[in-house]
Amino acid sequence: MYSYLLMTSGNRAGAHFLLEPDRTTRIGRGLDCDIVLSDALASRVHAVIVCSDDLWWVRDAGSRNGTYLNDQKIDEARLVEGARLRVGSSEFTYHTSANRPSGSLGMEHTQTIVRDRVVLEGDNGSFGVAALQDPERAHDLLTLHQLSLKLLGCTDPDQVVNESLDLLRRRTHASVVGFLWVSDDGQLKPKLVMPEDAARNVKLDEALTEIVCLERKAIWVDDQRREGSSQDLRHFADAICVPLIDQQKTLGALHLYLEHGRFRQSDFDVAIPLANILTVALIRARRETLLKVDNQRLSEKAAVYDELIGESKPMQELKSRITRIARATGCVLVRGESGAGKELVARAVHRASNRADRPMLSVNCAAIPRDLMESQLFGHKKGAFTGAENDHIGWFQQANTGTLFLDEVGEMTLDGQAKLLRILEGHPFLPVGSTKEVTVDVRVIAATNRDLREFVRDGRFREDLYYRLSVFELYIPPLRERGTDIELLINFFLEHFKRQHGRPGLSLSPEAKVKLLSYQWPGNVRQLRNVIDSAVVLCEGSVIQPGDLGLRDATGAGGQLESLRIDYWERKLIQEALTRTGGNVPEAAKLLGVGRATLYRKIEEYGIQR
Repeated sequence: MYSYLLMTSGNRAGAHFLLEPDRTTRIGRGLDCDIVLSDALASRVHAVIVCSDDLWWVRDAGSRNGTYLNDQKIDEARLVEGARLRVGSSEFTYHTSANRPSGSLGMEHTQTIVRDRVVLEGDNGSFGVAALQDPERAHDLLTLHQLSLKLLGCTDPDQVVNESLDLLRRRTHASVVGFLWVSDDGQLKPKLVMPEDAARNVKLDEALTEIVCLERKAIWVDDQRREGSSQDLRHFADAICVPLIDQQKTLGALHLYLEHGRFRQSDFDVAIPLANILTVALIRARRETLLKVDNQRLSEKAAVYDELIGESKPMQELKSRITRIARATGCVLVRGESGAGKELVARAVHRASNRADRPMLSVNCAAIPRDLMESQLFGHKKGAFTGAENDHIGWFQQANTGTLFLDEVGEMTLDGQAKLLRILEGHPFLPVGSTKEVTVDVRVIAATNRDLREFVRDGRFREDLYYRLSVFELYIPPLRERGTDIELLINFFLEHFKRQHGRPGLSLSPEAKVKLLSYQWPGNVRQLRNVIDSAVVLCEGSVIQPGDLGLRDATGAGGQLESLRIDYWERKLIQEALTRTGGNVPEAAKLLGVGRATLYRKIEEYGIQR
């Protein structure tokens, strides 16, 4: 007669476990158990089943949550046909049969834990300074050091895994090395097996992996085949499994299998710190990959471009000046109309400078409330003012050793200008509410679309700061003065937005192109970009027509004025003033800068309806 357990609920539901009369069957989470459960409610050795005088008995092994037979908690009880056994959250039924049950999982081999050890984040194993006194351990320490240096230069997650597994396999002489990672559904699945041809023949031990992940232990298992067992079972003599731990979570596991012989203690010792090095490098590489993907996606969505597009003479001169100025150390003042690309020029200066490998931060001074200007730029301490609930590191400290781009610098407060001047002169500054001075090394690139000299004359901008900022000056020509560059930009933005909006077959009609080329572009490159974006979205056909272009302020072909007659423009100005004032003649006269009597006479002269 054959006696066996049928698992009715658990990680291997439907499996048959053959009971052998001449040995004790242990059930629990421990790898040394005969029936291994991936069950958090089960103890390491939860219960045992023994045969005595041809009768089968189940005994609780001092488990934390108890053993139940037919829903009754027991210390020891006899198993009879159909009895229901519950261990943790796993359930079995006991059966006997004259025939060996099909698909039964007999105890064909034993698993003995040789070593186990809890893995902590940053665990370096036993590789301290004392390791240098042992030649073999010193060699392992050097190997780990070389691996760390190699992985520092790896930004591809697959390369990180390959380098680590290849070194581990060569160092331990393992027959097979496997790497598992947590999938989207929370399961551990093989991602890589070395050698590659073993991936088709070797199934990584899922139960072993789950136990390691639950207990966060590195385990060395002596996995020996019993006499008389089937010789066609795929099986290894020794196995090591090490979890990959990050922020108290198990992210995956490393498996090492040896087909013949035994691993050594040094193999187990070196696998733990190598797994931790792999975890750190892999997480860093994955984050960097995600950042690159996000950056590329955002750049494509926003039509961000790194190069200054343009071959006109003014742009060639600008590029030449950028190359020369970038290597200098002084401040740079970038001037140009709104939308001309001042931040793009600032980034070009930064990339060509000696600070290119350090951060460049951009701040729009016009967007910062005047009463928070100093706090945002220079930082503040907790409690410095109402609402300052935490310390804040200002933009200058964040950009330390790099470049800070101050757009619309003319909007800074006079107090902020004074602090900025001290920083540019090399002096330390005090964050708002702080008593400790801060010194930074920052190259400032300022930009404005206003005339700072006029601001100086009006007392709105410090003269000494103006001269400090304008050590080097870059002027960006407006788009209307860049000739053939307009067509280059039209083609660039058109191709970009066709891809972004999924309209690859869209084209630009000759009439629409003429209209774009003849427009004066008061909003410069920014306006051109937005016009093309809108046209690609709103065009109903496959060809963009002039009516699809949002050029409501166009003055006509060639940018010619509608008329050169003074009375024509005088009439239009009077009509506009009356529209703005709702027909109020005295208020309209103020807008036009003329007397009321004059305006009444002109209204009558031109026959303007109020």
